[in-house]
Amino acid sequence: MSDWQDDDVVADQYEDAGNLGARQMLHARFAASEQSRYEWLFDRLDLPADAEVLALGGGNGTVWAVNADRVPDGWDVTVTDAFQGMVMSAMDALEDAAHDFNFDAVDARDVPYPDDTFDAVTANHVLYHLDDADREQALAEIRRVLKPGGALYASTNGSDNLAELWDVAEAFAEFPDELPFSLSNGGDQLREHFDSVERHRYDTELVVDTPEPLVAYVLSLPGVDPAAGPDLERAFRERFEDGELRVETDIGVFVARLAE
Repeated sequence: MSDWQDDDVVADQYEDAGNLGARQMLHARFAASEQSRYEWLFDRLDLPADAEVLALGGGNGTVWAVNADRVPDGWDVTVTDAFQGMVMSAMDALEDAAHDFNFDAVDARDVPYPDDTFDAVTANHVLYHLDDADREQALAEIRRVLKPGGALYASTNGSDNLAELWDVAEAFAEFPDELPFSLSNGGDQLREHFDSVERHRYDTELVVDTPEPLVAYVLSLPGVDPAAGPDLERAFRERFEDGELRVETDIGVFVARLAE
């Protein structure tokens, strides 16, 4: 089990929105694409006008906050997370949204809703935090609560995501070579539970003009000594060319559907 799957480490990482916010900020400030990845993820949702949607591991609610004015009136969206602090952050982020959202504290391994409840379940950058047995349990739970014809939208990273950042970060802590649920291995796992699986990629890059957000990103990760900040900044500055560092992203989403 890697640190990314250890329950105590994950709890420490996500007891509030601080660490997640540092990572989101890097993408929000420096993404080269005109469309944010949150808008792109929302555009992948192909749902009926009266859809019931469950967001597992919804974190601080950013996906829904960015797209709040695009949510159809007929959708009933329940935003959940395993950690109460994250649920509270999501509630704050969506407090003034025109659309009414529901909120709940939910562990993906034990979803407290009846069979055949939802048209869609989203699990954005969630499944790689679970070890193999827990991930299997979570997928079985997701399948159980989906209606016939329903879909899981599960985003994750590929092996090339933020390669330039990891080239620097690996000198300061140990990180897994590949995520246990990634763009390369996630499809086979989903096909064990769903009738059809499609993979969509959102490939862009970050054009970073200052090292501080890169440092904040690395310091937000498990196992990195907070005192490493000055050394990290020097290491990143050495990679800059003409005042910037281009960082590749490799992000995507699986759409796994049940038969009607």
